[in-house]
Amino acid sequence: MQAKDIMTSNVVSISPAAGIRHAVAVMMQNNISGLPVVDDEGRICGILTEGDLLLRREIRHAPRTARNAEITSDVDLDRYIRGNGWSVRDIMSRDVIVASPDSEVSDIAESLEVHRIKRIPVVDVGRLVGIVSRRDILALIADATPLRLPREDDAILLAVRARLKYDLGLTPQRISVSVHNGQITLEGNVETELQRRAVLALVENLGSGSCLDRLQLAAD
Repeated sequence: MQAKDIMTSNVVSISPAAGIRHAVAVMMQNNISGLPVVDDEGRICGILTEGDLLLRREIRHAPRTARNAEITSDVDLDRYIRGNGWSVRDIMSRDVIVASPDSEVSDIAESLEVHRIKRIPVVDVGRLVGIVSRRDILALIADATPLRLPREDDAILLAVRARLKYDLGLTPQRISVSVHNGQITLEGNVETELQRRAVLALVENLGSGSCLDRLQLAAD
């Protein structure tokens, strides 16, 4: 599945010349936490999020102690601009991670997790054409067809062994699997408690009715 299959095409965006108060009003009216910033030609030049607004002077009870300008660092100056700048251009994040309409959803989801961001604009020939958010990814999970094991013991055995090897690299020599009347029994040694949990999560994800866990930590 690709970005174009799940992206929101009717994107609420804002101009870099817009005022901060106006931008906040747009975010609140549309119940969104971020705005792509686009120029007059529709090209994305930044993104404004709730996180970019946390240093605003409007939410401080008192101004911070002034410092000697000669020792003010670039970080201090940046914080001052973010807290006092009037326009979206002053506050927006300029290093924007974007995707193309043909980007795989799995790659977008990984970027969202790695960079700890909530949305990725979708750009085609430099112009904003959509946006993919965490909520769009969650919708795929909610709508996904659950995996279900076959009912026959032999078929269940083959399915579990295949997934253990493919997903976790665990061969029958490492993890012994047996099935009787639909009940799966797991035996063998795992290296860590985390590996045990991964094995059990795999079996549970297959929709098994019951699983007997006889796995042991290698250290034991």
